[in-house]
Amino acid sequence: MNYPLLIEGRTSCRAFRGKPKEKIIDEIRAYHDHKCQRLLPEIQTELLIVSDGDKLEDAAGYHDHLIGAPQYLVLLSEPHKDAYLNAGYIMEDLLLKLADLSCGSCWLTFADENKIKAALSLHTEKTVAAIAAIGIPEKVRKRIHLNIFTMSNVDIKEKKRYFDPKKKVSELVFSDEYGNSDGVDERIGFYDDMLWEAFHAASNSPSYMNRQPYYFLLKSSKVLLYSTEDSVTGAIDRDLNLGVVMLHFAAVAQDYIGSFRWNLDEDAVAIGEL
Repeated sequence: MNYPLLIEGRTSCRAFRGKPKEKIIDEIRAYHDHKCQRLLPEIQTELLIVSDGDKLEDAAGYHDHLIGAPQYLVLLSEPHKDAYLNAGYIMEDLLLKLADLSCGSCWLTFADENKIKAALSLHTEKTVAAIAAIGIPEKVRKRIHLNIFTMSNVDIKEKKRYFDPKKKVSELVFSDEYGNSDGVDERIGFYDDMLWEAFHAASNSPSYMNRQPYYFLLKSSKVLLYSTEDSVTGAIDRDLNLGVVMLHFAAVAQDYIGSFRWNLDEDAVAIGEL
């Protein structure tokens, strides 16, 4: 997959016109089982494809509202203290794979896994770790956004219907300590430089209400990911967010350097060797 292109182009889809073809569903099952990127491969997971998702009403949603969709991915995980970090990493890779197959998706949130299990009549010791709505995207009208700087300088951009602003790289990446930007630009480079591309992908990571409550520090030959306190983001969404941003960074970095792995840490969330 072309991760930089998929990450750059993907947006949350909240209007669907049909189910993915069965061969796509078969492919996404096989991708989960055999090829999907995993933060912690030792944690066993199981992927469910749910077609009667209306049962999830009042159990899962986005901003407390269930996104109506033809199907839903429900990721179950072996109980583990880092289950949601791993689930965010895995589910985001699955959703990028679906985007590569021309399918749309939208992350759903939930606060009580027991409600999900009851709604879907699941009898399992595994943890409900992540949920997403999926389907063939509904075609929507393009909206044009004009940035008028002067009468002779007008920037015309297509504005996607469900676009929400995300943080810039300069708001997410610091040198040695939080808030210190000295030397960051020189270190990460620009377009086509590995670090810039990886951090750009990280800046495009979806998160609960696009809060992106995390930041990176560059220290010597290491990149460290830290979580920040956020009164809006609950514990489950916090860990899912962190899993997503780790996947974005790692997937793009390994395109350039062959391999990249995050190691979880007691102080920082994770540390990666460059």
